[in-house]
Amino acid sequence: MKYPIKYTYLGFYLNSLVDSGEFISLSEIKIEISKRTVLSFLKSKYEDKFDISLYTKAELETIEDFFNGLNDVVDEQRKMGIEKNGLCLLIAYCFEALQHEP
Repeated sequence: MKYPIKYTYLGFYLNSLVDSGEFISLSEIKIEISKRTVLSFLKSKYEDKFDISLYTKAELETIEDFFNGLNDVVDEQRKMGIEKNGLCLLIAYCFEALQHEP
């Protein structure tokens, strides 16, 4: 999948989860990000609501690595205004990815 579509597509799925009232604590998402398992975690939790089948294994690993890199250095409350919902953090990470060159 081409840049920036791989991040916009993911962002739309995450946004739809938030819109339907889904919530995962920030601390729980940050743990999954640090293990580089957040996308598979979301797939297992939301099965038919979160489709990552269009991504290759390499693309998923790239996204996981990017998210993990942000997780280690970004103060999400100060920079992104995220305090509670980990899904919102992932959406903000997608926005951050869109600000970078592929």
